[in-house]
Amino acid sequence: MAIELGKVNVQDLQVNDYKVIGIGIDRSSNSNGIFSVNLTTLSQAKDNLKNLIMTKKGERIMYPTFGCDVWSLLFEPIIVGEIDNQIETTILRAVDNWMPYINIDEIIFDYNDEDIDKHKINLDIKFSLKSNESLSDKITISIK
Repeated sequence: MAIELGKVNVQDLQVNDYKVIGIGIDRSSNSNGIFSVNLTTLSQAKDNLKNLIMTKKGERIMYPTFGCDVWSLLFEPIIVGEIDNQIETTILRAVDNWMPYINIDEIIFDYNDEDIDKHKINLDIKFSLKSNESLSDKITISIK
């Protein structure tokens, strides 16, 4: 995870080629290296948020509370409308605890009756950085 950015004046609005902010996830290297890298604060925050939500609590060694419990909610009785609030609350708690430098601006739920029967929900999460709210992006996550 990156350091807390709320205390830093974020100015890297453009991709640079000389300083690496962090390691990317779910991508191949963009410069013949072993890992893909993030060259902006926003791209690193995006990968950090995706990593937080995709990690089940207890999965990370020495950090049993790191992660998000959205996975366990899918196997509870799903009541349309209530599941949205439960998932949103779970995500907001995890972000407040582990990534206080991120604002969750909006969570858009995409599912139908067939998805519920298959225990699947798609999310679009729009977020911004607290230190510079003009820096915003979104991630799409499929929880199955």
